Amino acid sequence: MNEVYEKTALTRKSVACLSGYLDWNSQPRIFKHYPSFLFGYNYGEKEQLHIIELARMITSSQMIGSKPYHRLNTPSAGNLHPIELYVQIRAIKGIISGIYHVDASENKLVLIQEIEADGLEKSLGLTHKLEGMIFLISTVPYRSQWKYGDRAIRYCYQDVGHQIGAIEASATIHKVQTTILSDFDAKHLNQWMGFKDEESICAVMSIGSENTKEVKELSKPLIYVAPTDYSESNLFIANALAKEGVLKSRLPLLEYEINEEAILKRRSCRAFNASCLEKEDFDSMIALLSKPLSFMQCYSIVLKDDVLEKGIYLNGERIKTIENADAIVNLLVGQSFLKNATIIAVMCSKSFSADKLMLCANFAHALYLQAQSKELAFTGIGAFYDEKLKEYLGTQEHILYVGALGKQ
Repeated sequence: MNEVYEKTALTRKSVACLSGYLDWNSQPRIFKHYPSFLFGYNYGEKEQLHIIELARMITSSQMIGSKPYHRLNTPSAGNLHPIELYVQIRAIKGIISGIYHVDASENKLVLIQEIEADGLEKSLGLTHKLEGMIFLISTVPYRSQWKYGDRAIRYCYQDVGHQIGAIEASATIHKVQTTILSDFDAKHLNQWMGFKDEESICAVMSIGSENTKEVKELSKPLIYVAPTDYSESNLFIANALAKEGVLKSRLPLLEYEINEEAILKRRSCRAFNASCLEKEDFDSMIALLSKPLSFMQCYSIVLKDDVLEKGIYLNGERIKTIENADAIVNLLVGQSFLKNATIIAVMCSKSFSADKLMLCANFAHALYLQAQSKELAFTGIGAFYDEKLKEYLGTQEHILYVGALGKQ
């Protein structure tokens, strides 16, 4: 996937070309809605479903002009949310077993199809019924492509990673474990989900266990519903999605502070306080940033001399000194609000893949929630000059994710 990295890297020239007028009246719809005649459960109606609701919900809404502007408990580049979430539920007392769409904009789980002897298990490489929940995360690239062009492929995978992190966080709150499912044909699964070219599954997770009863395949695919009101094809993105398939790697064990309030209050910061972090808060965040992980290494660019001396840190050691925040802010496409951040985190890897984009975003979600639990601020940064930032760090590794941490 290195060719995808090169084609989607930002330069000053490419940013200038993408900085033209954007007609927000032409924005494609960012929420998928199944027909209103289908049965469903409203959020808050069944306690057994709270684990799903906490994984994907609107936490604030406002009107901008004549259009509603919703913020979810999962971050998204440009607040475009190019993903959808589905859940198969089986053998949970008081809940109809079936395949559901999580319609966060309507605060509802919509039952697309009931299941009994059949289900999605066969399409997921399982031979027996799974009692519990199967989460399926899809991406709808055009929602992001509309604004970001080819670079949207990165943001789609990152949004999937954040949704994985949100499911993991909700599972942790509810004291259950998740398992990544990956031994299946993604194209075959997309067909059974009733998808066309606009949407495809990128990650599948389960909570529960298989019983001893064999499961049958669905008798027919789920009904087709368009995920946007209109769409345009992009062969580059379509080919990349087809080549990469779904998340294969296990999720790392991340020990971080989390509570339900942090999940509900999570925000992407757009104005950092210039004051310093307390030493205890700084130490806990830098410890998480320095955690050894097999899929990437994280450079921590410390912009203030409060606890550590300013500089670029890797694995807890300072590898380069810096004078001020101006140079790094310039490399982050001049986003001036970042000058007041305390740490810029840059996640890198020798290889570039969908798996690693999703894993890094999952890790970043843990940073979001730990920061929020300490009443600190964090934000993901989608725009940066790839090659220039690599030069600044002194690395040839690919940049997968950038985030900023500071005071609210």
